[in-house]
Amino acid sequence: MRKSIKNKAIVLCTLLGISMALISCYGDGIDPEAEVETVVLDLAGNDAVTVDKKGNVYVSEYGQFVNTGGNGTRIIKISKQGEASEFLSGLEGPLGNAIDVQGNFYVNNANNTRSGEVLKIAPDGTRTVLATIDGWPSGLTLDYQNNIYVSNFLTPTVHKITPQGDVSIYATDPRLAGGVGIDFDYKGNLVVGNFATADIVSITPVGNVSLIATIPDIVVNGFGIGYITVVGNSIFATGIAVNKIFRVTLNGKVEEFAGTGEATVLDGPLKEASFNGPNGITADAYGKALYISEFGGTGALRKIKLK
Repeated sequence: MRKSIKNKAIVLCTLLGISMALISCYGDGIDPEAEVETVVLDLAGNDAVTVDKKGNVYVSEYGQFVNTGGNGTRIIKISKQGEASEFLSGLEGPLGNAIDVQGNFYVNNANNTRSGEVLKIAPDGTRTVLATIDGWPSGLTLDYQNNIYVSNFLTPTVHKITPQGDVSIYATDPRLAGGVGIDFDYKGNLVVGNFATADIVSITPVGNVSLIATIPDIVVNGFGIGYITVVGNSIFATGIAVNKIFRVTLNGKVEEFAGTGEATVLDGPLKEASFNGPNGITADAYGKALYISEFGGTGALRKIKLK
């Protein structure tokens, strides 16, 4: 009897040890044998990505930069079954986006490199310009009270916008100029990825800014980090010019997570799959999957099941 209990204890400890090792090595229980799969090919959506509570994916069609802004006009919706359709039209180079639990959709729109508008679209289609922000407002994210936080490519700021449209500067720091990807970590800090420098910084609730890490050797012709998303202790960032996905822990450890570096659409295991200009990235509501848009080629929506 004692031997049986002892053996069970050994087995339990072994399993716990393996489990902790996987979490330690891959972070947050991420499946080390995860694979990249293509959800939609030939997708016009090539920028920010959002997933709603039902698992539908929304991708901004920024298009290509022409004169002073993107020439894209739509938000593309991809159902859980992988069917793409037009969700919104009549936009001007839409960038960062988000959706709240009430179904209101938010997007950075009409940017002319001098200013841009933060647009709210209600479930009934009503459009409201919540704020106009100087510079080049790019990414956005929401907190639990539906306050909006907006990164800026040209100015060293993150702005906060209340649901009523009151605008304030949440944080200012030279390292915020060039910011695009923005998300909250589990501690309530804002995490911002810098498109131009490949820096990833953290902003505390009182506005203090500190460097988490710089992803080395990925900035090519000013293209560094596309967007970022936070899952548990991991920040996932798109290396838009090097065709790779990076994982950065909140304490600053950087690793190549997926992609061979070849600019093509190829599914398979993380280190054997390829991306073509990965740009937008987000996780589903449960942190079980990543969705990635592509800026290169004819565009695609890619998926990585994390757990």
